[in-house]
Amino acid sequence: PDILIPKRVLAAAESGRRAANPQNLTPEEAMHIPKVDIPIIAEDGSLVPIIVSVNHPMEPDHYIKGIYIIDDLSAIPSKGLYRFTPANGEAYINTRIKLGESTTVRAIAECNKHGKWEGSADIKVTVGGC
Repeated sequence: PDILIPKRVLAAAESGRRAANPQNLTPEEAMHIPKVDIPIIAEDGSLVPIIVSVNHPMEPDHYIKGIYIIDDLSAIPSKGLYRFTPANGEAYINTRIKLGESTTVRAIAECNKHGKWEGSADIKVTVGGC
């Protein structure tokens, strides 16, 4: 069946720049690509811990505006949109998400000067959480 994806999530998902070589990031990539820290295996997908962080300055004229968390295989792919200002001090999320199956969880970080950047991590879910 067709899955409806909100246009703002779809736009974010399609426009994130990825690392040319994830094992050897350029300085610009290292500053913008979000790090997705999620367990390799989740025995229960109903509450999967996830940390997303971006090693980026949070200065008044250069900062991370937001982070999207996305699971493309889910009936509801958007797992959250988090907004930031320089007053946050860092672009960091520590939360839990629901995953129904093994997937790749993607995070899109949006820099106010350099656009959207994508990081991801794979997870194996052994019992569906949906």
